[in-house]
Amino acid sequence: MQSKKESLLETFLSVGAGFFIALLLNLYMLPLFVSDISNQVLSTAIVIGVIYTTVSMVRSYLFRRAFNTLTEKYKSGIFNR
Repeated sequence: MQSKKESLLETFLSVGAGFFIALLLNLYMLPLFVSDISNQVLSTAIVIGVIYTTVSMVRSYLFRRAFNTLTEKYKSGIFNR
């Protein structure tokens, strides 16, 4: 189990990475949908929402798995040698 400090670090890094990933998605994906966004097409809003949600879930999963692995290795003494 993670300590409070480890959980805070995981959250900070995950949210920080999420900001930069969203920034890149905004720069490269939103121009593809510009006319539909300006016309407020509902299906486009749903597609964009699904893309952002999927990317966020994958990012969160990868960070969680990485931190769980690091926590287990740290607690088992691998990093203490």
